[in-house]
Amino acid sequence: MKTIDDVIKRLDEIIIWAEKNQSTIGYFAVLYHRMTVAVKVGIEKDQFEDGPRMEKLDIVFANRYFEAFDLVQKKTATTKSWHSAFEATKLNEITVIQHLLLGINAHINLDLGIAASNISKKEDILKLEKDFKQINTIISALIDDTKLQLSKIWLPFRIFTVLLKTESDGIINFSINVARTFSWENAKILTNLEDKNKLNHINEMDRNVAFLAEKIVNPKWFMKTVLWIMRKGESGTVNEKIQFLK
Repeated sequence: MKTIDDVIKRLDEIIIWAEKNQSTIGYFAVLYHRMTVAVKVGIEKDQFEDGPRMEKLDIVFANRYFEAFDLVQKKTATTKSWHSAFEATKLNEITVIQHLLLGINAHINLDLGIAASNISKKEDILKLEKDFKQINTIISALIDDTKLQLSKIWLPFRIFTVLLKTESDGIINFSINVARTFSWENAKILTNLEDKNKLNHINEMDRNVAFLAEKIVNPKWFMKTVLWIMRKGESGTVNEKIQFLK
């Protein structure tokens, strides 16, 4: 995979696969496709200090998702974080928003920091900070836009968005701001670690992110009730929901 267009093409293939197989894997794939297109547009419009570096980051970042997807298809072990996200796609009671949060959780909280450290050297990681925050600003804007798409799947979603911002429960405690801060701090830590210690830190990150995934799947009773109501009210087949999210 050499260009951001290659990333978009592969995401198109995963979405087509998800539609063919009526798989909820398609929910996050659609969101990720939109994120990647937005980053491509940002690069073309010179919204980043270093466009070529951001394209490289995007490719390295995406490859972690593609690797996880491929390993799951082969029934081979992947990271705990992605294992949790993909296992949840087998659960009929999980809402669309939970699927999206699980994908964001694994890909931003775990993968983004690792990808950033992989394209940076110890002495120049801080040069990436402004562009790193810009890419997360783009992602955050898309999350807000996605709320409008979710209201097509479940009409009262906009009302319940207020409840989903509450920070007193597992799924609600997740926020894009926390995720991007977490990933940037870990990018700096990983860049400054020797290889022998880097893997240990990544494994610790993975355990923490997988723990959060469990909270997203199984929140406490109040949010579990809210999500149960939401799931019962969601309309459309898997494919129709994928179309709503596009």
